Amino acid sequence: MFPSSSYLLAVVLLLVPTAVISYELLPRSTGFGAEVDAFNITLFLESHGVELDGDIAGVSDEARSTVDALKRALHDHRFLHFPLQDGLTWQDQLMFVQLFGKPFDESLHPNRIPWEGEKDPRVAIFSNDKKYGLVGVGIEGFHSDGNVVEIPHQANFLYCEQTVKGAATLLAPLEEVRSALPNSLLHNVDFSSSHVENLEKPLAHHHPASGRPTMFFGLGTLSGLYKKDDKSLTQEETDVITSQIEAAIEKVGPYRHEWTAGSLLVMDNLALVHKASSETQVTTDPSEIRIMRRVTLAAKRPLRRRDESFEKYPHRCDDSTCLVSLARHVEVEPDHSFPGVEEGNELCRGYLHQTASLASLSSKGLAKMATEIVEELRLPHFLNARKFGTGFSTIRWGSATTEDEWNDAYPWDDVSGQPNDCDGPGSEPCVFIGPKGRWFDFACNPKRAVGTTPGPEITWGEVREMFDIYSLCQVSVDFFGTGGGGKEEL
Repeated sequence: MFPSSSYLLAVVLLLVPTAVISYELLPRSTGFGAEVDAFNITLFLESHGVELDGDIAGVSDEARSTVDALKRALHDHRFLHFPLQDGLTWQDQLMFVQLFGKPFDESLHPNRIPWEGEKDPRVAIFSNDKKYGLVGVGIEGFHSDGNVVEIPHQANFLYCEQTVKGAATLLAPLEEVRSALPNSLLHNVDFSSSHVENLEKPLAHHHPASGRPTMFFGLGTLSGLYKKDDKSLTQEETDVITSQIEAAIEKVGPYRHEWTAGSLLVMDNLALVHKASSETQVTTDPSEIRIMRRVTLAAKRPLRRRDESFEKYPHRCDDSTCLVSLARHVEVEPDHSFPGVEEGNELCRGYLHQTASLASLSSKGLAKMATEIVEELRLPHFLNARKFGTGFSTIRWGSATTEDEWNDAYPWDDVSGQPNDCDGPGSEPCVFIGPKGRWFDFACNPKRAVGTTPGPEITWGEVREMFDIYSLCQVSVDFFGTGGGGKEEL
């Protein structure tokens, strides 16, 4: 039986002849991290027909729903531990990561020497013996991975094939570490690895998915260079920063994850720093061999501070609300042409503020502002028009409750040739705004099935073509253009 303090994250029933899979999320008493209990990754992949480098668009709705729930849990808890994954192959590990996004190619690390026995450049193998993998990796000091590439990693999937006594990974939560540091130390400071000095990242920023305050740095031999207000700091000034960060980590108290063979640890790389314990390399018994496999999830954009370049976002504001387009800042994924409700909300929070969301045009004034943005950019924009569903408390259709009221309230398209049946919160409860501010009813998530049309085909300026759809965000005027924490300026 699970302890009474646990709560049920999700139950997934898989119609396979041999098993019914369920899992439960057990938050750890450390204040961050959670155990994913009774989840068999291999069986999950097999049950849903996931194939290595296969078409993820064909994955079942049940599998996609489960992965979406795990993504949310990872952002909430910052690391997830999957015990009892004995026999997980490197192919299965890679397939599991592919459900979350694009795995990072380790060969892109500028200073990485590949291990001669690697099977795939996306799978790094670490050991305490060079016969079995790369040695000396991760013990340099607390760090986030990807400090030597322009876009750091989003998450790490670290699997323990076999371990040695005392081997552990230490994890420190960056929101708490940042809270233990004075704002004056963090303001407008950039970090760059000593290995690649020209790739600067903001020391203090906000998590692009969760919107929570976080940091990015490396310590020990991974410690690099710091700039404040674009001016390089002296070694003495750098030592002040690193010593205070080290003291803050000590004050917060790292979690020590003791490894057992057959377990998978998934870490939010932008919410935690980590380092390997000395026991991972030095053992009392030379015959003991440690073998670890890592696959990292590539992020989509470089880190940046929230107080930069807000005026570059096409936007309109009234006395209380700003509508903001992400069209010039978000690359459209190749497998679909708009983000969908959940990812759209994440993009708004990540780029703007943790309180931002997809736009809710509940007044004619907001509808006019949205129309002006769309006509300026000549690109259709996606809204959250969902009235029913989970996770969204606001009603995106204003006070309209019937089809006639929807048609009276908003200028539905009837001239472009795009099929538009105005069924509102029925089969297509979301909308996008196209030419002349016209509204089109639309599904709330991308069509992913093979052979489906990736985007809407509409007539704009006498030209009929297919369009990508971009997120139109809504955020309080109090937060737009600030450092991501209301009036706080970081």
